[in-house]
Amino acid sequence: MRLRIITATRGESPFWPDTLASVAAAAREAEHVVVCPVARMSDVGAAGSPLSIMAETARGLYPSLNQGWRARGEFDAFTWINDDDVLRAPGFSTLVAAMERDPTIDVAFGRVDLIDGRGRRVCDLPIARRVEDLGTLLARGTIPLAQPGTVIRRTLVTRLGGFDERYRMVGDMDFFVRAVAAHARFKFVDAHVASFRLHAGQLSKHETEVAIETARALKWLVGTALRRGAAARFRVANWRAYVERVRKYGWISLRQLYDRTH
Repeated sequence: MRLRIITATRGESPFWPDTLASVAAAAREAEHVVVCPVARMSDVGAAGSPLSIMAETARGLYPSLNQGWRARGEFDAFTWINDDDVLRAPGFSTLVAAMERDPTIDVAFGRVDLIDGRGRRVCDLPIARRVEDLGTLLARGTIPLAQPGTVIRRTLVTRLGGFDERYRMVGDMDFFVRAVAAHARFKFVDAHVASFRLHAGQLSKHETEVAIETARALKWLVGTALRRGAAARFRVANWRAYVERVRKYGWISLRQLYDRTH
């Protein structure tokens, strides 16, 4: 299966070499498309990895992701990785293989953990194990999968028209909500596939704006029939992640953890 990995970057991340090394280790055969400001193209490429580097045509994460997946070339599925996150071997290749074996899968996703600015493990992100619960969890405001741990079929992103460029921070959530509403087929793969890095200044820490955008994204699930017990199943499946978080950081929410981790 031909895989395209997209990174939208300002070309300023000190973690970029780690990201590139992780892609080389976990997805050596993938095409890595990088979209960045024209003034940063030489800096981004200086790390030495084979990249397809494109000058951004519009500023913003989701315009750049749309530019990346619409770029010329052949691929069957894609994912995107931030310029500070990392893919994990061998789990990521297990995720890709699951999608390759079953062409009816539209989105495959696996387990993702959090790391800090030094690359040290923080804890696991809670992830839904039952794909039939995704719509209910999303409709209730629970994030049931983590974007760095997903692989998406090209036919699905084409059907959905890509990412909504009106969003600044939760366009990925909007995409997955629309995918659920469109009855896309999801599959959970029980493998550690990626790590999301927490550090000062990242967009995902802008709590108020995230909340406003999230409410807008969830409009696609208004009227969704809710599955009884979905929240309880989610909590039970992720009890180890909750215990680890409490043991290390006390009784704090995931949002509070985001705010205090650097």
